[in-house]
Amino acid sequence: MAERLPRPDRVEGRPLSPRAFRTFGIEAVLLGPPVVQEGLVRREGVAVWRRIAEHGPVFDRLAATAAVDPDGLLPVRVVVAATPARDRAMRVPAMGERATRIQAAAGHPNGSAPWVLLVDEGPGETWLYLAEEEDPAAVLDGFLGRRGRTDFARARRRSGVGSLASLGLLAGLVLVIYGSALDLGLAGQLAGAGVLVASLAALVAARPR
Repeated sequence: MAERLPRPDRVEGRPLSPRAFRTFGIEAVLLGPPVVQEGLVRREGVAVWRRIAEHGPVFDRLAATAAVDPDGLLPVRVVVAATPARDRAMRVPAMGERATRIQAAAGHPNGSAPWVLLVDEGPGETWLYLAEEEDPAAVLDGFLGRRGRTDFARARRRSGVGSLASLGLLAGLVLVIYGSALDLGLAGQLAGAGVLVASLAALVAARPR
């Protein structure tokens, strides 16, 4: 039996422009190899950052330690942490000028500047922090300690329950609507109603908190 080859890493060493971080003004990143930490995929690298009002004070603190280029882009050191699925979603290539800028930033990293932590756990679950720690693992640990650690095992269980409950809703609807046509009579329709109620209760219990 042929041995399955490991999936190639299409993030490491490539100029990328992750959509999740563009709302922060992060236009491109170039990241290193992955390390799994607390269920998240952690990478270190560099980014080019454009100032936006929401994160202006943090940008300005870093701008005091490095030169902002004439186009308003600031090269920064980044620790990026994402769920495995969101890590794969970062594979959006940086094109043209963005690719050129991030490659130039990677060639001249500012090793004395603080890390900028970028976290992506899904839509609406993204964060940008200016880290105080020097070690990348400590940077992510500090963030998780302040925010509270995500219980990924529980999240997977909730996802599984939610999927089964969705199937239950569909089955219940079929019984309620087509019970008579399937010669199941009133008993089949009542069973379908019970499945609907149980499935709705399971969906409510499995919703994120």
